[in-house]
Amino acid sequence: MIGAVVTGTLVADPVERTTQAGKPFTTATLRVPAGEDALFIGVAAFEPVAAERLARMTKGGTVAACGVLEQNTWTAKDGSERTGWRLTASEVLTAYSATKKRRAAEGDADA
Repeated sequence: MIGAVVTGTLVADPVERTTQAGKPFTTATLRVPAGEDALFIGVAAFEPVAAERLARMTKGGTVAACGVLEQNTWTAKDGSERTGWRLTASEVLTAYSATKKRRAAEGDADA
């Protein structure tokens, strides 16, 4: 497992889901620039604030997420072996949440 901060663009609208135990979470896929190529990283946010922030985003939005990054390997339906990345996000930062935090800090500084 790797602790990571990943910034990318949402390739589709995030999806709100529920675990078998009834706990809500949100998933999404980020397109992350990697030189001339790009990585596609699946993100799952279980922390309530992170999940809510991610759920409010839409396709094409820029997101920064931090958490545990893991590489997964699986066998596709055609029998080929595939490798991918998944980030279990403990924090999600969007342009909206960053602006809100900055305005709150400026307001506190004026008080």
